[in-house]
Amino acid sequence: MDALRFLAAFSVFVFHFFNEIKGLVDISENNLLYRGITFFSSKGLLGVNFFFVLSGFLITYLILFEIKHQKSFNLKHFLVRRSLRIWPLYFIVVLIGFVCFPILFTDYKTLHQPLNYILFLANFDEIWYGANDSINFLTSPWSVAVEEQFYFVWGILLFGLSRLKNMNLPTLIILLLLFSFGFRWMNYENLRVIYYHTFAVMPDILVGAFLGYSVFKKSIWIDKLKAISKFKILLIYAIGFLLILFKTKIFTGQLIVIERYVFALFFAFILLDQINFQYSIFKIGKIKLFNHLGKISYGLYMYHLVVLYVLKRLLLSDLNDYITNNYVLVIIYFISGIILTYFVGLLSYKLIEKPFLRLKKRFK
Repeated sequence: MDALRFLAAFSVFVFHFFNEIKGLVDISENNLLYRGITFFSSKGLLGVNFFFVLSGFLITYLILFEIKHQKSFNLKHFLVRRSLRIWPLYFIVVLIGFVCFPILFTDYKTLHQPLNYILFLANFDEIWYGANDSINFLTSPWSVAVEEQFYFVWGILLFGLSRLKNMNLPTLIILLLLFSFGFRWMNYENLRVIYYHTFAVMPDILVGAFLGYSVFKKSIWIDKLKAISKFKILLIYAIGFLLILFKTKIFTGQLIVIERYVFALFFAFILLDQINFQYSIFKIGKIKLFNHLGKISYGLYMYHLVVLYVLKRLLLSDLNDYITNNYVLVIIYFISGIILTYFVGLLSYKLIEKPFLRLKKRFK
């Protein structure tokens, strides 16, 4: 799954990169090459959807595993472990955005409110202020805030269910999916609410949670899917990727209500294919480089917009007078962005994340 994490993080990087170049070079919206590239890169934000599905799957599976083998679920230890994984990088980016950059750059201003980020309400902050704020790198924490909200609420719910004789988790998931559907239906015209609100993004996490429950319980439908033919797998992939490419044409108007459900199911299928299917076309985990990059994917995701922001300022102030060819400038921006994001992510993993991850052993 590390390889899948990397692909999700890289797709988000590509999306944000082609958004950022608008402020770096003068490119017409009618430029055929730019339009062609952004047609594909604009779908990169679905990497966040995939992260949510993956989180729902892993957290649910691990909690059920703990309940079965430890005969109980330690909610306190669970929340501490999640905090050790999430908080260090999250608060580093918050520190950069609200303390470091205002000191370093005299023209730096943001409408984002630090208290919302401290309280893990960054997704709501995006709804309230994001549309009018040009500081794009403070966007990344929104999805991490949603995940932190999920860990807290899901942990409490499963802790409560674990105390009952009959743990009917599928019923809870279905009820929450219906609730989210109703919320999305009532707000389908407000795209920021549809994209950022916790109640609106729940389908990704809940579909992942249902998959985690089904895999753990070894449900019959999982066993039946395991043996489907390569042709059927290929067909589902083809349909899924076509839906992704033309999603802005298909999921318009009220159909946007079901968009997240459709892609959550597709991403759950990809996840299941990679970890469980007998006749997978290709196991992405065989690519060692992707596995390596997947281990540091959290850092790649959290820092990439900070790196792109700093690089753009440097390129605009130092190289813009010397490099007049827009394509050369974009290539330099892309390559340097990838390299710097990698090294920042790697250093962060070794110097910051690893020491905190070691502490998790104390809270098993």
